[in-house]
Amino acid sequence: MSSYQILDAIAALPESHIVRTWWEGRLVSPGNGSWPQRPDQAVLDAMRSGVGGNPRGALVESCIRQQYQTSGIEPPQRLSLLATPDCRTVTTGHQLCLAGGPAFTYYKIRTAIALAARLEKRWGTPVLPVFWMASEDHDFDEVSGLWSGEEWVRWNPSGPVGGPVGRMSTDGVASLLKGWLDGMGSSEGWDSLIRESGNGATLAQAMRHWIHALFPNGDVVVIDGDVPELKSPFVSVMRKEVEEALVHRAVSEVDQTLSSMGFSPQVHVRECNLFHMDDLGRHRLAAENGGWSALGGKKWASKTDLLAALESDPHSFSPNALLRPVYQNFLLPDVAMVGGMAEIAYWIQLTGVYERLGMTQPALVPRDGAWVLPQRWSRLLAKTHLGSNDLGRPWTEWESEAIAASGPPNVKAWRQSVDESADQSLEIFSKLDASLAASVQAARARIHGVLDKLEQQGRKAVKRKETEALARLSRIHGWVQPMGVNQERITSFIQLSVEWDRAENAPLTLSESLSRSMLEGHGEGDWRPLVHLLRQD
Repeated sequence: MSSYQILDAIAALPESHIVRTWWEGRLVSPGNGSWPQRPDQAVLDAMRSGVGGNPRGALVESCIRQQYQTSGIEPPQRLSLLATPDCRTVTTGHQLCLAGGPAFTYYKIRTAIALAARLEKRWGTPVLPVFWMASEDHDFDEVSGLWSGEEWVRWNPSGPVGGPVGRMSTDGVASLLKGWLDGMGSSEGWDSLIRESGNGATLAQAMRHWIHALFPNGDVVVIDGDVPELKSPFVSVMRKEVEEALVHRAVSEVDQTLSSMGFSPQVHVRECNLFHMDDLGRHRLAAENGGWSALGGKKWASKTDLLAALESDPHSFSPNALLRPVYQNFLLPDVAMVGGMAEIAYWIQLTGVYERLGMTQPALVPRDGAWVLPQRWSRLLAKTHLGSNDLGRPWTEWESEAIAASGPPNVKAWRQSVDESADQSLEIFSKLDASLAASVQAARARIHGVLDKLEQQGRKAVKRKETEALARLSRIHGWVQPMGVNQERITSFIQLSVEWDRAENAPLTLSESLSRSMLEGHGEGDWRPLVHLLRQD
């Protein structure tokens, strides 16, 4: 039997957190504009018409269909709806992490699917959930690891790294995934992860397969923006970035407002927020000595030469983290963007960019999260004093509370008695000779040192006595916070699912349990981010 509990993710943030401040409407007005909007139902209804008539829908649908065909995957049946004028999208995205990435990537997509379905039911017109692959990202270290449950397993490709990760060959990934899955004791149902990441495929193509292995019913549409056909219409915006320092000017103004409230920018804005990509890597563009340079790469003698290159080969240019959202919304009829707290924070910085371009910024939807406690972990937790609100606390607090509950010797009264006697002695000896005060204080410090050591010895004795109970606590903490980091940020959803499926007579899969919890947690029009505690009894 499975159960779930729903927690408020906003309430769990510090009051001073920028996302909580924005959500609660406490940000100072950013000058002439307004901050991005929350996903209230009235806001989403207005977004439906505010994003326009989906002018690039047919182009985007055609490109996505071709990407699926190139990857050897049947396109989702509902993809054709993206070409219709009344179609709208709810988009999320992430880097191209192995096997689909940590569990929070799954939670982002599941949040987008749930919101899109609710909006489609309300409006009676198509709303598609979309996953945007960050295929042009060049941070290989961020995408190259898999957590085994005990250690990181790393992909070491034979070819060069440093360029757009989506273009990399997946040589060696299939054998790594096989070993990773075998280490879980079961790979049943996940064979496609191995089959579709064999030698010759690019990481972008493999990621598309991994997403559809996680969502096998065509629930989400996957898009890769790293294609010439999609970059070409975006040239007009990239030109503005080179000619007018569009993003730098707009974001700098917003950053000043945020700074006046004590917030540091989530992402540092550059004078030019574009990269140039070649066979050697992805290089940041910067004005240099009267011309322009892709730092570590190509050079142009003048701005005119750079703009000519931009017009003739837009595919070689890539927006950075602050311009990429604009590229996404330029192509897609987004009414909402689903992201983590850090993503929401930098999308808040972009409000002025959208205003300068005359574009509608989508509503920002902080994603849902989850703690997953399959049967054996749930039963272990039930033997402790811990509750749902304790899962995110550090190990040191768990351990200290467990030792305190076991009644270690308390020398507090002893210390107090020493201090009282020392204070009396200090007064007596100081009257005899003021120079003796230092000796009294030194004696007090020595006795306190002895008591500190004695208290530590007592705690160690309790730890030896409670070895089994502390070991149980340590195992649970390692499950909910591997490496001291929240479960969803390290552990793959596949690992969680494999462990969940080991339970006896489990009536629902992990995916079904999460979907049910989301359906119950989000009432009509309520998209406050939630944390779902999923347990098997």
